[in-house]
Amino acid sequence: MSGARNRVIAVLVGLAALTAPATAQAEIGIESFETRVENSVGDLETRAAAHPDAIEVNFQLTRKADNYASGVPKDIRTSLPAGFIGNPQALPQCTRAEFLNTINPDIRQGCRPEAQVGVIKVIVYQFGMDQVNAFALYNIEPEKNEIADFGFILAGVPVHLVPQIRSDGDYGIDVSSLSTTSGVPIVGAEVTFWGYPMDAKHTPLRVCNAAVQVPGAGPEAECPSSAPRQAFLTNPSVCGDPLSTVMTVDSWQEPGNFKSAVSTTPTGLTGCDELLFEPTVEAASNTRSAEAPLGMTVDLTVPQADNPDGRATPTLKKAVITFPRGVAIAPPSADGLEGCSDADLKLGSSAEPTCPFASKIGSLSLNTPVLPDPLSGDVILRTPKPGELFRLALVIDGPGFVIKLDGQAVPDPDTGQLRVTFDDNPQLPFSSLHVELNAGPRAPLVTPPACGTYTTRSELTSWAMPDEAVESESTFTIDRNCEAAARFTPSLRAGTINPLAGKHSPFVLRVTREDGQQNVSRIDAALPPGLLAKLAGVPLCGDAAAGAGACPASSQIGTTTVGIGAGPSPLFVPQAGKAPTGVYLAGSYKGAPYSLVVVVPAQAGPFDLGTVAVRSGIYVDPVTSAVSVKSDPLPQILQGIPIAYRDIRVEIDRPGFTLNPTSCEPMSVTSTIVSIAGAVASPADRFQVAGCERLGFKPKLSLKLSGPTRRTAHPALRAVLKMPRGNANIGKAVVTLPETEFLENAHIRTICTRVQYAAESCPKASVYGYARAWTPLLDEPLQGPVYLRSSNHKLPDLVADLNGQIEIDLAGRIDSPKGRIRNTFWAVPDAPVSKFVLTMQGGKKGLLVNNTELCKAKPRAKAEFTGQNGKRSVSSPLVKTSCGKR
Repeated sequence: MSGARNRVIAVLVGLAALTAPATAQAEIGIESFETRVENSVGDLETRAAAHPDAIEVNFQLTRKADNYASGVPKDIRTSLPAGFIGNPQALPQCTRAEFLNTINPDIRQGCRPEAQVGVIKVIVYQFGMDQVNAFALYNIEPEKNEIADFGFILAGVPVHLVPQIRSDGDYGIDVSSLSTTSGVPIVGAEVTFWGYPMDAKHTPLRVCNAAVQVPGAGPEAECPSSAPRQAFLTNPSVCGDPLSTVMTVDSWQEPGNFKSAVSTTPTGLTGCDELLFEPTVEAASNTRSAEAPLGMTVDLTVPQADNPDGRATPTLKKAVITFPRGVAIAPPSADGLEGCSDADLKLGSSAEPTCPFASKIGSLSLNTPVLPDPLSGDVILRTPKPGELFRLALVIDGPGFVIKLDGQAVPDPDTGQLRVTFDDNPQLPFSSLHVELNAGPRAPLVTPPACGTYTTRSELTSWAMPDEAVESESTFTIDRNCEAAARFTPSLRAGTINPLAGKHSPFVLRVTREDGQQNVSRIDAALPPGLLAKLAGVPLCGDAAAGAGACPASSQIGTTTVGIGAGPSPLFVPQAGKAPTGVYLAGSYKGAPYSLVVVVPAQAGPFDLGTVAVRSGIYVDPVTSAVSVKSDPLPQILQGIPIAYRDIRVEIDRPGFTLNPTSCEPMSVTSTIVSIAGAVASPADRFQVAGCERLGFKPKLSLKLSGPTRRTAHPALRAVLKMPRGNANIGKAVVTLPETEFLENAHIRTICTRVQYAAESCPKASVYGYARAWTPLLDEPLQGPVYLRSSNHKLPDLVADLNGQIEIDLAGRIDSPKGRIRNTFWAVPDAPVSKFVLTMQGGKKGLLVNNTELCKAKPRAKAEFTGQNGKRSVSSPLVKTSCGKR
C-alpha cells in the first residue's frame, strides 16, 4: 500500500530525528532521497496495477563539517504517488500490547513473525564513522482514527509511521512521523517494505524471538511465516508520466520551516490496456407504483482481482449513470431541503464537512479491500450555482480521513431524463458502493407516470483507460397504479368567499388532480353571468412586463398557490420565506379585451428555477357579459424538472374588485380542463348568492321627443335610464312608446344582416341612433351606434353596439301591439349601469312619425322593468316634447 511505503519513509526520517545530536544546528536539510519499486528479479516494476516485490526508500540528511546531521528532525512526511497502495489486511497485525512488549527483552510475547512487513536500517554517525543498525518493521493494529500503523523499536522507544489519506488533494497516501524526539545521531535510513511479506525468501530477515529486535540475529536466525500468500503492495493504474514521491521535514529548532526532496521514477507506468476492468451498476426502485415517490438504490460493483501474482483491478475514474426516461427529480423533495454550501462542504480540504442535516438526501456504504470494515457516508445536496443547478457530493467517513466526491445531476431540459456524473474519483480501490436515496413523501426522485420496464444505463471508465467506457444496464419494473395513468378526472371548486348578492367579495378557484393521473395542461373557466370585476382604477400590466412575469404591484389582483409533485404530500409554492406569487391584470391578449398574468416564482428549498408566468385571456360574452378565462398551456417541465400539477389555487382578492351577481338563481362555475395527453374534462361547481330580496329596485326612465311636433313629422327620441347605487341590476326591460307615435315603415331601408353584424361590417346606412352606458366597473362609458338588425320576427331588432373597454350587444325586439311601438330587451346583462342614454335619429332617418299634434296631447310611455332579483317596476313616464320651447 502506498501508506505502508510512506510510513517506512516517515519512520526512517523519524529515526534520524531521534538520533540527531543535541548540538545539531537548526537548518535541517535532505542531502539525498530515493525510492525504488522492484519486481521479483530486482528490476524496476513499471507495470500499472502490478504487485511489486518490494519498495525501498532511503534518504541522507545534510551533514555539517563534523559529519553530524545539520538539524534535529521534528515532523517527517512522505507523500506517495496517488494510487500507490499498501494493504494492511494482506498480513496479520501485531496488537499494540504485543508491540510494546518487544521493548522489554525479558518478555517473550511480542509481535509474531507473520506481522513483520519489512526491515528498516538506521544510519547513525558515531565514533567517527557511520554505523548501520537493522530493525524489524511490523504491521501494527491501528488506532481508531488510523487506517494503518507501522512501527519498530529504536533504542527501547516505539516509533510509529502512520499513513493518512490526503483528503485535501489527490487522495494519495501520506506517511508521517510526528514530533520525533532527538537523542541518536541519525544521518540517514533505508526502509524496505516487502511486497509479499509471507514469502520464504524473507525468512532469514524475520524476527522469531520478540526479545531479539534485530533481524537475522539471535539463536533462531531463520523464522518462516505461516500466513497465506497475499500481495501487500500495488502500483497505481495510471500510465504515462513518471511518478513522484515527496519527502518533507522540519526541525525542532525551526518548526514549520519544512525542507523537501522529490524522488521521480525514470519512466511512467505501462500496460494499462492489459488490465481487466468489469464494473457493473444495478439500480433498483423501492416501489412498483407509477408516478410515486422513488427511493432508489444504486449498487456499483467493481470486482477486484484476487490473484496475488497477477495484477490488480484498475481504480474507477468516472461514473456516468443515466436513469430511465420518466425517472425525474421530484419537486416535493425540495420542501425543507437545504443546500450545503461550498464553505460548509469544505471540498478540497481534510476538514470534516459541516453540512446541515437537511442537505442529506441519502446514505451510502462502501467496501474496500484495504480496510476491515465497511465505510459509511451521506449523499449531500449542494447549494446550486449558475450553470450547475443540481450539485451533489458523496461524503465518505473513514478512520482519520474523509472523502468528498464532487458530482452533478443534469436533467434533460426537454424530457427531464436524469444523468448523474462523478468524475476524477480517488485512485483508491473499492469492491462495492451501495447508495440509497431517501424514500417517503419527500423522496428526491419520482417513478415514471406509465407502467413498463425501465432501463438504467451506466458508463464507467478506469484510470487505466479513461477514454474507454464500460457500459452496464439494469432494469426495474413499474406495474402498479397503471390504470390511474389512463384516467383524467380533475375536480373543480370555485366561488366567492362572501356570496352576498351585489356585494364585493374575493373569488377563489381550485383545481385538483389525483396522484398518478394524466397531468393538467390547460384550464379554461367560465364564470356565471353577473359575477364581474371592477376594472376601473386598476393599472394594467404592460405586454413586455407580462411576458417577463415582472408586472407592477399596482396591477395585482390576487395570488395563487400551486401544489406539485407525486405522492401524498405535494410541494406547495410559494414556500415561506420565498418570493410571493401574484395574479395581475393585463391588457388585450389573443382577441380578449383583458388578460390575467399568473406569476409563480419557482423557488423551493435551495432551488431557484426562475419565474413562471402563464397568461390567460379574459373574454366577455357580449350578450350576457358573462366572463370566461382561457389559459395558455401550463409549463410541463422547468429546467429539466417535470411539473406534475396536483393542486392549483387562484384567489382574486383585490379589495372591491370582484362583484357578486344580483340574481339569486342557481348557477355554476364551469370549466374545460385538458390533460397533457389531450383528454378533456368538464368539472363544474354550483354557484348561488343570497340576499337578493334585500336589494332595492328603482329604475328611473325619462323620454323626450325632439323636433317638429306636427302630425306626420318625424321626431328624434332621447331615452335616459338611471339606476340608484346598490340596486339590483335590470334583467328585462319593456318600453312602450306613447300612442302619439307610429313606426315609419317607409324609413326602414337599410338593415344590417346578422352575418354583417358578427363580422363588424354593418352598412353605415343601417345606423339609426347612438347609445351610451355608464358603469362603475369601467373607467370610461361604453358607447356605440344603434343598428336595425335582421331578426326572425316581423320587424328588425334594435341593437346597441356598445364598445369601449369591453364590448356589449344590447338587443331589443321591436313589435307593435295594439298599434303602439314596443321595444323589449329580454336579456339585459346582470351588470351595474348607473346611466344609460339612447338617442334615435329624427327627420329623414327617423323611425317614428307623429300621428297627432304633440302639443295638444300629453304623451305617456309605459316602462316595465324586471330586476335580476325578481322585483318589478312599472311606470308611465310623461314624454317631454319640444312644445315648451315655442
